[in-house]
Amino acid sequence: MAKRKESPRTLKGRQTRQAIFDTAVDLFARKGYDKVTVDEICSKVGVTKGAFYNHFRSKDQIILEEFMRMDEHYVRVAGEISSLPNSLEKLKAFNHAAIDLMAEIGVRLMKVLYHSQIAPHMNKPYLADERRYLYKITNELIREGQERGEIRDDIPSEEMASMFIDCFRGQIYHWCLANGSFDLVGTCDRLMDLLLDSLQPRG
Repeated sequence: MAKRKESPRTLKGRQTRQAIFDTAVDLFARKGYDKVTVDEICSKVGVTKGAFYNHFRSKDQIILEEFMRMDEHYVRVAGEISSLPNSLEKLKAFNHAAIDLMAEIGVRLMKVLYHSQIAPHMNKPYLADERRYLYKITNELIREGQERGEIRDDIPSEEMASMFIDCFRGQIYHWCLANGSFDLVGTCDRLMDLLLDSLQPRG
């Protein structure tokens, strides 16, 4: 069945939404989340505030969508690494791809994303939500390794996944504090090698 052609109105709406998103993210990265207003975003894009709120409930939703795009990337990577021979190699490849994405996003925007999650009004930060694919996939890979005898099983997979992610989140935070002055991917790859050794089954 042929895919129905997008109407000009639908196409224009999608393009406007993307323009608002891209402009807002660029402004957040350059000026800081708190210093950017909806009025400024609208002025840069050339749309009304009504048009903005037709596509996004708030600035927070734009930040949330950036995290959700990251999660979509994690799902794609999980599919790409599924043929690797063991869970340790899958974990290493998955983590490398995740950290590489952070480096690609860049330190300015990562600072904005992290800052937004510790803002006073943020009651339920998405960054630490264990329902995210980042947590789910890491947990599944560790549990798979435990079931196959490739990873120690004296610690629950959920707890191990949380500690695992916390280690790398600390490195990303340090990278942000250092204004991106060191190689994030290389540093996290070395950290991964240390962590993989600690995941080996205990004799």
